[in-house]
Amino acid sequence: MLALSLSFVACSKKETKTEDKAFFSLEELVSDPEFQQIFKDSGDENFQVAVSASSDTVLVFDVTATKTYNEADVEYLSSRSTEEISEKFALADLQKTLKMYGFGNVTIEYKMYNGDGTLITERTIPPQN
Repeated sequence: MLALSLSFVACSKKETKTEDKAFFSLEELVSDPEFQQIFKDSGDENFQVAVSASSDTVLVFDVTATKTYNEADVEYLSSRSTEEISEKFALADLQKTLKMYGFGNVTIEYKMYNGDGTLITERTIPPQN
């Protein structure tokens, strides 16, 4: 779902970038209401996603569960591999989209929170080559 949204917006944003908008920083890009809407729309019944930038090379990707999971579920979610997390939330596609905007050296700091706000897991996903 997120991948489809990202690819659709990537195509439309590419035109917007060259014609109307040029983003000079990662912070400016992720603050753009159209870019933010991708993540608001990509949430599902289990997780909501929010993005921000802590610098021009670090994107913070926060995932919050819509309910509070029990200990067994938290253990399962925290034991997922970085590859599984990246696939579930289309993080490789997100990095490709960022690269299209000229931000090819972006590390994603992924953080997943339980519904009660406690941190379940965090990962650092390096830039793609």
